[in-house]
Amino acid sequence: MASEIEHVKEDRPSERRHRRSECLADALRLQLDACREDEGLAAIVVSDDFGFCVAHSGGEGSHNELAARLPMLADPGQRRSFDDDDGGLQPPRAALALATFSIAGARLHACAVKPDATTHASAGGAEALARVASGFARLLAQ
Repeated sequence: MASEIEHVKEDRPSERRHRRSECLADALRLQLDACREDEGLAAIVVSDDFGFCVAHSGGEGSHNELAARLPMLADPGQRRSFDDDDGGLQPPRAALALATFSIAGARLHACAVKPDATTHASAGGAEALARVASGFARLLAQ
């Protein structure tokens, strides 16, 4: 009988999310933490259209400044001026992957920061940001 019980436990699908929270802010942060860790990123920051940080993972204290710049970095017309004059305060543009998405009429900007500034934009950052957008849509719809 014990072997039957063990067999039944093995047949159950495993829970893919190990960390959960009923608090929306914590759930959004946990979503970002999972994406950042899975892709080996230094940070993920999400801001609103006004540059306020909605959620972040990593960033070592620079997340608010990066969030403030995200709406401008996401705008191709303004991006060139920031590439030329960022004062060395932010990671080089090549170390960033950017995405803009909308949820319930609100436009959000997400940024993945690669761990190595010499790393060029890769699918890893884009894939992580697609997961971020999907996770935020799911969590905010609840």
